[in-house]
Amino acid sequence: MSRLTRLNKPWLHFIVLGVVLYLLESTVFPQPKPTVGPLSEARIETLKEQWRISTGREPTEAQLAGFIAAELDRDMLMQNALELELHRHDSIVYERLIRNMQFLQFAEGSSDTELFEQALDMRLHLDDEVVKRRLIQMMEQRLLAKYPPVAPTAEDIEAAFESRKAELQHPPLYSFEHVFFGTDQGSEMSSVIANISDNNLDIQAARKFGAPFLQGRRFLRQTPDQLTRNFGRHFFEALVEATARAPAKPGWLGPIPSAYGFHYIWLEDVEPARDAELYEVKQQLLTDLNYSAKKRALRCAIATLRSEYVMQGGASNTEDCQ
Repeated sequence: MSRLTRLNKPWLHFIVLGVVLYLLESTVFPQPKPTVGPLSEARIETLKEQWRISTGREPTEAQLAGFIAAELDRDMLMQNALELELHRHDSIVYERLIRNMQFLQFAEGSSDTELFEQALDMRLHLDDEVVKRRLIQMMEQRLLAKYPPVAPTAEDIEAAFESRKAELQHPPLYSFEHVFFGTDQGSEMSSVIANISDNNLDIQAARKFGAPFLQGRRFLRQTPDQLTRNFGRHFFEALVEATARAPAKPGWLGPIPSAYGFHYIWLEDVEPARDAELYEVKQQLLTDLNYSAKKRALRCAIATLRSEYVMQGGASNTEDCQ
């Protein structure tokens, strides 16, 4: 029997024709993509209100577009998690839905498994914000596992160090002790300071003349931010100005006013600001670069997933994912 004769079988023709038709159908008539969005007007208004509460301002058109795009991405991740049935295989979701059923008083006479299935039938998992956050978190983890971030190189660390030198600079450090006068001690402050000056007293001898101060008497190697938090911005500005005029250290400065009263300062030392060395900030730079790489990888992974859906009512920026 020739090869041509063996191929001349009606049943074989039927199988080949079926395969061809199946391939043509999937090519010419592909399955429609699932749709995400658009957001309802109520949800958009909620996004606006959240921004107003946090900032006191109306969002710009660009900001609102970003909020809507982010919310649509959350919906897409949630929808994809449901398609993969992640909600059926997570202990946190399982326990949360059982707890919800118990709260709704549906637990009597039912096992945990039955309660869980009832909760799914009631679609409680779709409206619970804790469940939604958990499923979105699981999807993000899956995406990062599939599209992991690129680890920073030594060159990346050095480039970040050069670009952030001003930000990474070590601030000046101030060390001092003070004699404190409350706002009601103005009349005696001048005589106390005169006594300290006339008798050339140091801080050990002068301590007894001051009032108690809640934050303490001695401050060692304090940054500008720390001093501003403890004494207020005007105190720090006056301290910098007085320090610039100080002839020697240690020595007396002031009195310098603050939000609490007046401070007669025994200045011990001022360490000037200096540039950081790479070895001092390498770990911080690495942590920041890893965080940025993870954010970018997740953003690009979400953009890739977005191509599998029809997104209605929003657009996302994917320029840095090319």
